[in-house]
Amino acid sequence: MALAKHFMAIGHAQMKCSAVHVDCPSKHDTLPPPPPPLPKHLTSNFVNVVNRHIGSPALPVPKRVDAPPALPPERYFADHDEGSNNELLRKLCHDGRLREAANLVDVMARLGQVPDFPSCGHLIRTLADTDRLVKARRVLDKMVMSGGVPDVTTYNKLVGGLCRRGQLASAVEIVEGMGSQGCPPNVVTFNIVIRGMSDRRRYEEAAGFWRDQLRKGHPPYLVCSTVLLELICRNCGIRKAMEVLEDLSLEGCHPDIITYNSLINVVCKEGNCEDAAFVIPSLLEHGFKPNTITYNTMLHCLCSKGKWVEVDDILSLMREASYAPTVVTYNILINSLCKYQLLDRAIDFLHKMVCEGCCPDIVTYNTLLGAMCKEDMIEQALEVICYMKNNGIPLVLITYNTVIDALAKKGDVKQAVLLFDEMGRDGISPDDITYGSLVMGFCKNDMVVEAAEMLKEMSKINYRIRGVTYSLVIHALCRQKKVETAIEILDLMVSSCRKPSRAIYGSLVKDVAATGMIEEATELEKKLIEYKILEKTTVG
Repeated sequence: MALAKHFMAIGHAQMKCSAVHVDCPSKHDTLPPPPPPLPKHLTSNFVNVVNRHIGSPALPVPKRVDAPPALPPERYFADHDEGSNNELLRKLCHDGRLREAANLVDVMARLGQVPDFPSCGHLIRTLADTDRLVKARRVLDKMVMSGGVPDVTTYNKLVGGLCRRGQLASAVEIVEGMGSQGCPPNVVTFNIVIRGMSDRRRYEEAAGFWRDQLRKGHPPYLVCSTVLLELICRNCGIRKAMEVLEDLSLEGCHPDIITYNSLINVVCKEGNCEDAAFVIPSLLEHGFKPNTITYNTMLHCLCSKGKWVEVDDILSLMREASYAPTVVTYNILINSLCKYQLLDRAIDFLHKMVCEGCCPDIVTYNTLLGAMCKEDMIEQALEVICYMKNNGIPLVLITYNTVIDALAKKGDVKQAVLLFDEMGRDGISPDDITYGSLVMGFCKNDMVVEAAEMLKEMSKINYRIRGVTYSLVIHALCRQKKVETAIEILDLMVSSCRKPSRAIYGSLVKDVAATGMIEEATELEKKLIEYKILEKTTVG
C-alpha cells in the first residue's frame, strides 16, 4: 500500500505541474524538484512485478542495410552513407530487385553519392533485356553524370532494346553521345541501328544514318555496309542497292569482293539470275574480278532454272579466268542435272571431274547413287559402290540406305541382305530406315517369318517402327495363315504405342477382312477386344 500511495502522489504532482505549465508557461520556466528516490528493495520488487505482468522491455533493434523496410525509399536510402548504399545496391541487383535498385541510384545521385558502376552497368543491361527502357535510360544518365563510363556492351543492350521497341530516335541519340561519354560505338552498335531501321522498313533512313556516321569519322566498317546493302537489295531491289553502294564509296567506305558476292547471293537466292548483270560491271570498275564463289553462286541459280546454255557460258568464263571448277562447282552441276533427270550428263561431269584431278566427295557419290536408284539403274549403282570401296572412299549410312532401299523395292532381297552384312563389317550401324527397307523387301518376297523376326529385333533395340510397317507384316502373315505370329506382331504394335488409336486398329482389322481373310481378321479383333482397344465386333 505504501508503494502504491507513493506512485499516486508522484502522478498527481506531475499532472498538476503539466496543467499549470500549459496554462501559464511564463510563470513556470523550471521543472519541480524530482521526487526522492525509492529504496532499492522497493525498486527491485517493482521491476519484478512489471516483468511478470507485461514482459521484459524490448531492446532497440539496430538498423540493417541488407533489405529496406516498408518506407518510402528516399527516407530509408538517405539515412545511409555512400558505402552502405552501394552495398545495398549490389545486393538489390543480385536479388533481381530492379525497381528498388533503380530508385536507389536516383536517390544516391540527389545526395551527391557515386553509385557502384559495375552494379549500374548490370542494372542497365537487365532493365534493357526486360524492356524497362525508361528506367534503364535514367540509370545510364545518372551513371554518366556521376563520372562512370558504361562499356559498349551496356550501350548496345540499351540501343538494341530501343530499336526493338521502335524508339529509333532515342537509339540514335544514345549512339551520337557515346563518343563524348568515353565509349565510341562499335560495329555491333551500328549494325543494331541499321537492322532496327530496316525492320521498320526505313531503308532510306538507315542509309542516311550510316552515311552520317562515316562523315563523322567513324571507321568505315565493311560489315555494316554489307549488311545495309543486303537489306536494301532484298527489300528495294538491286538497282537501289547499287546506288547506295556508290554513295558509300564517295564517303570512303569502298566495297570489297565479299560485298559484291553478298549482293549476287541475294539476287540469285531470289531466283533473279539476270539481276547479277547489274553487279558485275561495278565489281570490275572497282578493280575486282569474279572469284570461284561468284561463279558458283551464279551457277547454282542458273542450274536451278535449267538454263544449261548459260551454265556452259559461265564454265567457259571460269576457264578463261583460270578458275578451275572445284568440287563444290561439280556438286552443284551434278545435283541439278540429277534433279532434271539428265543422268547421262551428270555422269559425264563425274568423269570430267576425275580426269581434271578434282576428287569427288561423298556428296557427289550419294547424289549420283540416289539418282541412279530412282531411275532403276541398280546395277550401275552397285558398280559405283564397288568403285568407292576399291578406291578407299568410305561409305556412310545414307549411302547404304539408298542402295538397300532400292534393292528391297526391286525385290532383290538377297543382294540387299549382302549389302546389309557388308555394312556391319564396315562398322556402320543400321538405323530404322535400313531395317524398314529390309522388312518391306521380305514382305514383297513372301519372306514373312524373316520380316517378323526383323521387327522383333527392331523392337529389342528400341528402333522406331512405323505403323504402316506393322500393318504390312501383319497382312503378309495373315495371307500365309500365320495368325499366331501375326498376333505376336500385334502385341509388339500395341506395346509400342503409348496411346493406342482405336481407329488405326479398327482399320487394320477391316483391311485384313477386306482381302477375304475373315477368319484371321476375327482372331485379330478378339485379341484387340481382349486388350480393351476395341469394344465391339466389326467383322462380318
